Amino acid sequence: MKIFISGKITGLELEDAMLIFEKAEQSIQKGLPKAEIINPTKAVPFNESWDWEDYMKENIGLLIRCDAIYMLPNWRSSKGASLERMIAGKLGLTILMTD
Repeated sequence: MKIFISGKITGLELEDAMLIFEKAEQSIQKGLPKAEIINPTKAVPFNESWDWEDYMKENIGLLIRCDAIYMLPNWRSSKGASLERMIAGKLGLTILMTD
């Protein structure tokens, strides 16, 4: 199973966002040791010349190749994570929610 992590990044300090996603990755891996985890903060490195749309195009490309999406608790306050969740739902991916 390939799982994409989705949550708020924009508006957070990059280091804070990376830490949140890293902790989620470790938690998923602990519970599903055979799963392949796609952490967008690692899979799509920071690029100063990119804007929000550039990152979303990359993330959606990764998401559509996954079997599931793991929604972080802060996803509802994120335009990008909301879009990723909608796409995952339309594609029939399993949607995993956290508290």
